[in-house]
Amino acid sequence: MAFGAFGRQWIVWKAAWEADSDQLPHPSVAEGPAAEFLPEVLDIQRRPSSPVGRALRWAIPIVCLAVTGWAMFVRIDSITTAHGRVVPSGDSRSLYPSEPGMLTAIHVQVGQAVKRGEVLMELDSTRNISARDHTSKEYRVIQVEAARLRALLKHRARLEAPADGDEDEIRVQQRLLQDQLTEHRARIAAAQHLVDERHAAVARTKTALFRGQAVLLMETERAEQSKKMMEQGVGARADFLQAESRRVEQGQEMIRQEKQLEQDQAALAEAEQESHTLAVDFQQRKQAELSALEAKAALLAQEVTTTGQKSGFQQVLSPIDGVVQQLASHPVGTVVNPGQPLLVVVPPDRTVEIEAHVEKKDVGIIHQGQSVGVIVETFQIPSYGAIPGHVLTVSDDATSRKRGELVSPIRVRLDRSTVQVGGTEVTLAPGMAVRVEIKTGPRRMREYLLEPLLQSWNERAREWNELVYAVRGFLERRNL
Repeated sequence: MAFGAFGRQWIVWKAAWEADSDQLPHPSVAEGPAAEFLPEVLDIQRRPSSPVGRALRWAIPIVCLAVTGWAMFVRIDSITTAHGRVVPSGDSRSLYPSEPGMLTAIHVQVGQAVKRGEVLMELDSTRNISARDHTSKEYRVIQVEAARLRALLKHRARLEAPADGDEDEIRVQQRLLQDQLTEHRARIAAAQHLVDERHAAVARTKTALFRGQAVLLMETERAEQSKKMMEQGVGARADFLQAESRRVEQGQEMIRQEKQLEQDQAALAEAEQESHTLAVDFQQRKQAELSALEAKAALLAQEVTTTGQKSGFQQVLSPIDGVVQQLASHPVGTVVNPGQPLLVVVPPDRTVEIEAHVEKKDVGIIHQGQSVGVIVETFQIPSYGAIPGHVLTVSDDATSRKRGELVSPIRVRLDRSTVQVGGTEVTLAPGMAVRVEIKTGPRRMREYLLEPLLQSWNERAREWNELVYAVRGFLERRNL
């Protein structure tokens, strides 16, 4: 039934359309100059409508419907933008001075190709050369002193001086060797003389003790005979007492001689110990002095080598084959310090990398390998377009900028290191400012169009929910 009514309406509408299309112009319509003087109402009613207007009347809704359909189904790439700069790749070498010095010569320019080992800059090495000469002289002096101590330990009258020793220092050390050797020999001789005296005293005491033993035997025998004669009544008692007195005195003398022998032997042992201690102490002291000098000589030898290397390092050499980039603007005569960058040598076949920062909220949709388009802001965009590349690394660490926003660093590698600008091949150099456009995935056009409305609706809904919760809490607190 519904379809029948619709069919009848369609037939009527079609007949009316055809009748209107075939209708002839109104016979009373003025033509020529008279048509220009008709009232506006009659002019509008009797003048046929323009075909352009009828076409626009149908074209506008058709275009709107087409755009709406396209927005509902078409997908476009979602782009996240980050700003950064060109940085040297891992193969690039940054050069710094190893020691403070004054820049005396610059032999290269930015963009110049250099070979490995080529001299790029020169610094004033007077300070290091002076330090090396001073250390070398001190090392040679210690070598001569060590030679003197070795000769002294071996009791030699002449030292074996090194071939590169200073002649004046050798003569001084030779005289000192002779003086020390003479003094040591005198002390040894004095100690030995005391030992000899103690030996002689022991010998004298032993001789006296031997003689006293013989006398004691004779006095003992005489006293015994005097006693027998007194007992037989042949001898006088006075003779016996006199003989016995001499025997006792000789015995006491023997005891004294034995004690003297012990004292002389103790003095001899002490003298021998002092002589031995003097020799051993001399050897130990001089050996300790020699060990200290040898240790100091080893340190000085290392220092001589180090200062010699530092004086050689005053020539800044290229570590690799490459191209000079980021040449620091230090004029000749400027003092440079260790760690202060001088220049960067970039390999000719190196890859260009970008260090950029993205907002923290976008880190979750960025991952390694995503395609990017890099626009060097140094040049105009229409000149070359975007340089293709891909995301190399993404860091989760967030840093705060001056405005308080959190950003995370990413690393991007470009597919090429040059760009055509005005018909000229330009090599991208570290430090150039760039804008990185990261393709994070396709999205429907309707999401772009409706996203502001959806965000606004979500915010309003959240505010309404907060209001409802606040009112509910107020009523609960009031027990209403």
